[in-house]
Amino acid sequence: MKFLKIFCLFILLFTASNLIGDISTKYVFLFIGDGMSISGEFATSLYLYGTDKKLIWNSFPVKFFSTTWSLTSINKSNPDGYDTSSAGLLPYPYYSTELADNYFKNTPPTDSSASATAMSTGYKIQNGVVCIDNNGKSLQNIFDILNKKNIYNTCLITTTLFYSATPASFSSHNISRNNYKEIAEEILSVTKPEIIIGCNEYFYLNDFVKQNGYYIADSIDIKNTLPFYTTDKKIFVTLSNYSVPQPKKMKNNPGFSYKDNALSFSDIVTFATIKLLEKKKPFLAVIEQSDIDSANHDNDYHSMVGSVYELHDAVNSLIKLIQSNQTDMNWQNTLVIVTADHATGMLRFNENLAKGQLPHKMIFAGKNLLKIDRTVKYKSKNHTNELVGLYAIGAGSELFNKYIGLTHKNSQIIDNTDIFKVLKEVTTK
Repeated sequence: MKFLKIFCLFILLFTASNLIGDISTKYVFLFIGDGMSISGEFATSLYLYGTDKKLIWNSFPVKFFSTTWSLTSINKSNPDGYDTSSAGLLPYPYYSTELADNYFKNTPPTDSSASATAMSTGYKIQNGVVCIDNNGKSLQNIFDILNKKNIYNTCLITTTLFYSATPASFSSHNISRNNYKEIAEEILSVTKPEIIIGCNEYFYLNDFVKQNGYYIADSIDIKNTLPFYTTDKKIFVTLSNYSVPQPKKMKNNPGFSYKDNALSFSDIVTFATIKLLEKKKPFLAVIEQSDIDSANHDNDYHSMVGSVYELHDAVNSLIKLIQSNQTDMNWQNTLVIVTADHATGMLRFNENLAKGQLPHKMIFAGKNLLKIDRTVKYKSKNHTNELVGLYAIGAGSELFNKYIGLTHKNSQIIDNTDIFKVLKEVTTK
């Protein structure tokens, strides 16, 4: 009997080893800029380089636009989710009409849970729910699929609460995105990503985290050696010293001011990548820069530029690591995807700003606007269904090509549900 158990264990390990050896796309990174519009990318590129399309992902070989609408967006006047006759085949600032702006103002937009669920499951759902369809049935997301196969580790990184809408939609199922405690407990006890990095306001969860096999750390410590940590342990990092840097207003000399002892987003992503690689197992990392959305809701151009820069810098650092020959990551086994869950704010330009140039911050006294800069204008404080960017490089990135124009003919548009299809194909071959 003992011999039989040892033999079965050997067969299991041998099979898993062979399966890993056959995987062509071992490492998958999905970066999500929450609320990152094309106009926000445009603004950040202008600030950094004085011209458009200079962010790191603009150099990727795969570059498309993605629709983000949810079932909540569907009504009699908008039966297809995204109406190209009104909205156009290109996003602002490459297509600009009053008709398009009115369409975005009047069409119910997606929210983060519906959009992230589309990316994680391949299904459109109503706003407000997490991986649950209209019949109340749980939808299988990409983390569910990978957990069943037990070949890939998974990782969640966010600059907001780890149980908020976007990370939740890759790692839980709930009738409401606001059921934070239920979502947090499902992530920690059922889905169990190998690494979780994010904010946490439920301190009672620390004991629950330990009970579910996690090594607990504070983000203050991630640049140091983690005492008593071993690679067989999962990692839960509470994000406590991250804040968005503020861009400096210095023409032709862009730069950013960080708070003392604050981590950069690049620090966080690099830490997680190294720890995942130490585990000697393929992985899928879902990485959200959530502060872009917060800045656009507040119509805060400066913080928006700082947040998009942080995403740009983190992706750039990862690209350098992949190309450094210091790890086994390379473009034959690693896929990097950058996109947004939706646009926010309807940022518009009256004139293009120069390198290092910023508009004046708007100053309010109560509801009274005391200072305004007319070089830029926000037309909303809400989400919109504007097209967002989809960029990919590396192993399997060419798979996006087969989805071009399927939903909107003669366009460079895919749907956000196509992201799930590519993730599933590259991780379940």
